Amino acid sequence: MMRLEGRAPAKLNLTLEVLGRRADGYHEIASIMHTLNLYDTLTLELPPPDQFDPAHGEIHLREVFDSPPPLAAIPTDSRNLVWQAVARFVALTPSPLPQSGRGEGKEGSPSWRATLVKRIPSQAGLGGGSSNAALALRLLNQWAVQYGGVLSDNALYALASELGADVAFFLNGKCALAQGRGERLRPLPTLPRFWWVLTKPYDVGVPTNWAYGQLRCGTYSPAVRAERTERLARLLPTIRTPHELAPLLHNDFDAPILEAIPALAQLRAHMEQGGALRVILCGSGAAQAALCESEAHARTLARTLRQLNVWTQIA
Repeated sequence: MMRLEGRAPAKLNLTLEVLGRRADGYHEIASIMHTLNLYDTLTLELPPPDQFDPAHGEIHLREVFDSPPPLAAIPTDSRNLVWQAVARFVALTPSPLPQSGRGEGKEGSPSWRATLVKRIPSQAGLGGGSSNAALALRLLNQWAVQYGGVLSDNALYALASELGADVAFFLNGKCALAQGRGERLRPLPTLPRFWWVLTKPYDVGVPTNWAYGQLRCGTYSPAVRAERTERLARLLPTIRTPHELAPLLHNDFDAPILEAIPALAQLRAHMEQGGALRVILCGSGAAQAALCESEAHARTLARTLRQLNVWTQIA
């Protein structure tokens, strides 16, 4: 077995504008996404191609959370994006990698194994599952080099986009403008080292489809402009302090989701009372991100929020 390991970072949507529903049923968005130093860890154990059956593997999940795990409902079978990444990667790689069903490993053991240490909660809007899948694709490509089955950058990006729009972003991470479903990406300058406090109630999650339903979007028209995203993209290279960034943050999901889930609105009030420069919802999920003046401010706010018995993380 070859053992490969890496870190899968969370992301924050500094802006997220939903411009309307497209003819294909997806929503047209514009967003500036930025990776954080909160991360999951993924280890893949992969055999030689002649022993590799992508349909016969196992995922070991370990969640590293303080007190009850935040809405732990992460699948460890073929519903998991890491599993799907493995299966799709092997199906798309050129010969001599196997295309399907090589059978089990020795003595009935799984053909491949993944160990996933989760620090990013599910349904939080932080992109944990997508980041895990993107890391799996990168590790699989490292494994495939020695067998002549490596995917080109374009093929890897196309596969990531099929797995999920955010998966494509996480292939390179850092900071990018995302458009379309989120799969059209343009790299942007990264921010200076700013401090955030991320938090969510342990028992609250926001499914993506439900969140989009709260927006009640009309039909998308190319004439619609993503003014807030365009403004931040233009000003991003000039931002030096968190005070400059704060008024530029925006998320279209903020108002409808906080109105629909009072627990999130109450938590927002505590974050604002703690002196946050700005608080935004994380993507379309249940976590919220408070921009802080400094590391000391972030640590003070985090201590206050932990007294409410909610998941809280400094990033």
